[in-house]
Amino acid sequence: MPVMNQLGRYEVVGRLGRGGMSVVYKGRAPLTGRIVALKVLAPRDELLVDLAGEDLLRQAFFDEARIMGGIAHAHVAGVVDCDEAGGHPFIVLEYYAHSLGTLIGEAYEVERPSRTISVAKTTRYLLQTLKGLERLHFAGIVHRDLKPFNLMLTGDDRVKIIDFGLSRVRGEERQGIKGLQVGSPFYAAPEQEIRPEAADERADIYSTAMLAYRLLTGRLAAPAQGDVPLPSSLRPDLGGGWDEWIMSGLAPEPSHRFATARRMRSSLEDVYAAWKATSAAGCRFEEDEEDEEERGSAVIMRREAQRIRHCQVQAEVGLDRLMRPTAYHPHQLRSGGDRLVLDPLTGLLWQGQGSEFPLDWRQAGEYVEQLKRQGWAGRRDWRLPTLPELLTILRPPTVERDFCLPPLFSRKIHWLWSGDWCSLRQAWMVDIVECFAERLDKDGTASVCAVCSI
Repeated sequence: MPVMNQLGRYEVVGRLGRGGMSVVYKGRAPLTGRIVALKVLAPRDELLVDLAGEDLLRQAFFDEARIMGGIAHAHVAGVVDCDEAGGHPFIVLEYYAHSLGTLIGEAYEVERPSRTISVAKTTRYLLQTLKGLERLHFAGIVHRDLKPFNLMLTGDDRVKIIDFGLSRVRGEERQGIKGLQVGSPFYAAPEQEIRPEAADERADIYSTAMLAYRLLTGRLAAPAQGDVPLPSSLRPDLGGGWDEWIMSGLAPEPSHRFATARRMRSSLEDVYAAWKATSAAGCRFEEDEEDEEERGSAVIMRREAQRIRHCQVQAEVGLDRLMRPTAYHPHQLRSGGDRLVLDPLTGLLWQGQGSEFPLDWRQAGEYVEQLKRQGWAGRRDWRLPTLPELLTILRPPTVERDFCLPPLFSRKIHWLWSGDWCSLRQAWMVDIVECFAERLDKDGTASVCAVCSI
């Protein structure tokens, strides 16, 4: 597909991804400057075009826009517009910079281990996904391609289901497109490989259970290859309740799974409540009684923001393959006064609450400049923290971390902007709940906790 600078009324400002049937660009709307996602019909396989015919592919593409446009729900992505320019049909979608795929660090080789996510966050995302599925299934829509990269996350950490290109609508069966794979490897239910046109809502139940297995264990189950290890055998702190819930959803026979998304959600609420009660009973944070010399010496961190290329970041700041710290810094985080967090070891004073709302990178810089002008908390030397500085506030993740972390930083914070950048379009951020660093599109959103040196 040729390089595009304009698509209808929209300025094309970057490319977001490539699938088998489409290319997704980042676009900017005229006048308002709103950032959107532009999904353009562009089949990768020319043979598929020959077999199916352009008319059928175009109809399927516009069907996707119609399906999404007909659903209004908090956990289903909305369609902004649909049009055609220069012979290229395109759908205009809400833009999101985060996804569950980027959150867990899932690679193109999906078999590779990914980051595990806290039980609390996993439950939150699964419940929201199931609520979205309830709305889709009520409308007679089976998604059939539920996977981490099709579950976007808003700046305030809400799931949005996207990509309905492979969905099936009750009463409106499409003509089959020969050669088109329905679903993604590992996440697709077994019956989708045999008779994709007959797969019902329980196919999405299977995909949700596989998603849960992935988020909690960092691995994928392969029922077709024999016995699947119980999740608790890979993560012992889960317990039998999670085993039963996930394995029920992964049953090869659809009749052995949860009958509906609502029942699966209700069961998950019970499983999580039981797990949390057991886990919280042993949840405690006790400060060590060592003196300050034993707890670590003062460290000087780089304070000037700089560019760090993706190929250099692991060696530059000490990250492993999944972008987690190879070693955690000792720190002595304590209250530094009203809405402030002090760490004597690094000599850094942090905002504890940070910005009230997620901001893009440009807005993050403006927010810090405003703090300086106001002399917030009696200081005029606030700045965006560097990536090494952000890494110093992370603790080694534990299964209880979502409700056991000391409440020094606001519980609303998930992602924090760094002043360091990767490229013209991307800057570095840190997930302070799941404890890793990652690139983020500068038009995406994260919170800001400004910092200054004592």
